[in-house]
Amino acid sequence: MVDDTGGTAPLSVMSYNLRYPALDRNPWRRRRPVAAAMLRDSAPHLVGTQEGVLRQLTELVDGLPEHYVWLGEGRNGGDSGEFTAVVYDARRIGIDAVDVRWLSDRPRVAGSISWGARHPRTLTVVDCTDLLTGTGIRFLNTHLDHRSERSRERSVDALLAAVAEADGRECILTGDFNVTQDSPVHARLLSEGGLADAVLGAPAPDSDINTFHAYRGPRRENKRIDWILHSSGLHPVRTSVNLFGRGKQYPSDHFPIEADFALPTTRADAPGQPVS
Repeated sequence: MVDDTGGTAPLSVMSYNLRYPALDRNPWRRRRPVAAAMLRDSAPHLVGTQEGVLRQLTELVDGLPEHYVWLGEGRNGGDSGEFTAVVYDARRIGIDAVDVRWLSDRPRVAGSISWGARHPRTLTVVDCTDLLTGTGIRFLNTHLDHRSERSRERSVDALLAAVAEADGRECILTGDFNVTQDSPVHARLLSEGGLADAVLGAPAPDSDINTFHAYRGPRRENKRIDWILHSSGLHPVRTSVNLFGRGKQYPSDHFPIEADFALPTTRADAPGQPVS
């Protein structure tokens, strides 16, 4: 597919904390149709989600066009607990390998907890190919601990290692990092990981809106705890904080953050491929 300027259509990425199906004033049964409508409206190609549980993810993707697929593993192992699931558009993204790691001293032990974390924390690593351009991508999605600073610090070590293992692929890191963009976590991922923040590369008028809003709506305090970071070969051309809602009902207590990337074309036949 070629866009209306004659270039290759950008890759659309979203980071989205779904909010687990808590028994509160915003139950999942009310949020689900709004969440599905938001995703249908945005039509992202890659979505890093956080907090979703099995039933929630299944119901959400069932409400999307059939080319959307999700993958991941629950933080307690198998289908149990919250996921850092990845949702993708199979028309645009080809999956090469999937790996779920625990952010702990025992990264291959399901449900393992270390470093003072309140809950098991996972990193979902998806090696994939953009079917339009042939670009190899390592897509990483995570949810760092909300209480333990030590856990977040040690988790950064694991994230940096996963980026370093990309083997020539471009990297995109999405997640709920539970700290804002002026934190040491953010600084280390940029300085040691060679990553850039898409919002800083392509700022938008809504870039100062807090991504966590607790169902209260937009607040312009420039506190972003949800990020999309990327390697230097990817160029953000648009970012936004997605304020989608129906009436007073938001799909989550977080606003999704979005970024569109221009990708290098590595296939001679890529512009003619029938994907979007």
